[in-house]
Amino acid sequence: MDEKQFISDFLKEMISLPGISGHESDISKKIGEVWQPLTDQIQLSAIGNLYGIKKASAKNGTEPARRVMMAVHMDGIGMVVERLAGDVLYFAQIGGFDPRILPGQQVLIHTETGEVPGVIAQLAPHLLSKPFDGKPVPLDQLVIDTGMTADELKEAVHPGDIISYANLPFELPGGCIAGHSLDNRASVAAVTQCLAELQRFNHSWDVYAVGTTQEETTFLSGTTVFDVKPDIAIVIDVTFAKGPGVDGYRVKALDSGPSIGFGANIHPALYRQFKALAEQLDMPYTLDPLPSMSGTDAVPIQTAFGGVPTCVLSIPLRYMHTPVEVIALKDVMRVGHLMAEFIARLDDSSLAQLVWED
Repeated sequence: MDEKQFISDFLKEMISLPGISGHESDISKKIGEVWQPLTDQIQLSAIGNLYGIKKASAKNGTEPARRVMMAVHMDGIGMVVERLAGDVLYFAQIGGFDPRILPGQQVLIHTETGEVPGVIAQLAPHLLSKPFDGKPVPLDQLVIDTGMTADELKEAVHPGDIISYANLPFELPGGCIAGHSLDNRASVAAVTQCLAELQRFNHSWDVYAVGTTQEETTFLSGTTVFDVKPDIAIVIDVTFAKGPGVDGYRVKALDSGPSIGFGANIHPALYRQFKALAEQLDMPYTLDPLPSMSGTDAVPIQTAFGGVPTCVLSIPLRYMHTPVEVIALKDVMRVGHLMAEFIARLDDSSLAQLVWED
């Protein structure tokens, strides 16, 4: 199987799994299984961060080897059972999304005894707390119907049970993939592509591929810095792609390559190096202005410990935080390739070149 098919299959498998923020065990296990043969060691932190460690294959004299960390969050948005009301249940959101996307969605409720399927429904107008004529019905007026009786529901489902989208991924014409949780499983696939390519490279730095938890809710990724103590951090996430009603300088076209961030949350020397490397590789790319904070794991990572030189690479994604997010597989592969080429070029002089010159 070629790498493109391998990454496509892995990505579709990941976005078929749950992994709601704070409940990442299922997706973490799958990622660990795939990273294990591509790394020398797999570790799990006390709060669930996943570490795939690939030791330097060629030492240039530095002992111990310098460390580069690729950080990508594993968690996704979802819901949680709030209360039961007869034969339906009410729910609350985990992470940010627009409730207008919910009516008609198929979901899975993850209970102690297994998965319970359900559908999100909008109450009949006469049952709503007030008329919402011509307006979206708010989250607290939506319910999940499992088809169970009130007694059966009370026995099977309890407040605090996690709810995920049930729709499966599918391929679109033009080399695109659609599904839920592509934010940020697409970036996990890019890191996996990087690890696969590094099997063919000699690299003098230790490589830490890190799957972080709870990015959508609490930003726990700063703890990875205390575990890894990286010399450089690369944060990989998604950015808004051009699409219907979204067409401006702040959004990026699908199949336009990596989006390289610049701004206060990004080390300027790393930004310049990634930009120059993309040009050297004749790889399409875009620039992503992030004047204050990136809204990614780069925020806690850059400021943890004594501070870490950090950069942000992003993959264009349409319909963010919906069950039908869309990415171009070529962008995933390009981001992985760019990181592998960058890591292969790191040597004993690389850290000294990271001078903050704005």
